Amino acid sequence: MRLKATAASLLAAAGLIALTAAPVAAAKPSSGYQQPVVNWVQPTVVVQDDGTAVVHVQYTCYGGNAGTHVYIGVKQGPDVNATDHTSSQYAQTFYSTNWNPDSGVNALVCDGSKHNQLFELQPDPYFAFGHPDAPALGKGQAFVQVCIFDSTNTGEMDPNGFAFDYSMRKVVVD
Repeated sequence: MRLKATAASLLAAAGLIALTAAPVAAAKPSSGYQQPVVNWVQPTVVVQDDGTAVVHVQYTCYGGNAGTHVYIGVKQGPDVNATDHTSSQYAQTFYSTNWNPDSGVNALVCDGSKHNQLFELQPDPYFAFGHPDAPALGKGQAFVQVCIFDSTNTGEMDPNGFAFDYSMRKVVVD
């Protein structure tokens, strides 16, 4: 009899644990979730007549649009490269999506489909504080950073829900 009572208590406790864990499991993405992917970045960055730059990216991400983030930076200068001189301290010119993050043309669509998207970049507003006389993005090579964070990513140090492409690209002026 005592064995049955102990077994019943254990089953009841397991049931309570399962009930309290259920909301956490429901918050995770559906079973069709996959990590985001930057499928490709067009080999050219196009500077338009109005001074903005366009970076064409194909990406795939899942988990819905809420809480997503895209960062694209284009850094140009003789000391910039794609290996050990990638930060803005080596740049003479720095354009990014920071002028209009995650809205309008710079908003991700994370519905599990491949998307071809033209992202619009302008002179990085934070870089401009320290470099008010920075030249416009011009013809030549530039380092391009594309970073995609889906709705599962919890912050800068979280490797989950994150995809990137870092590469040197040709800048053309339209």
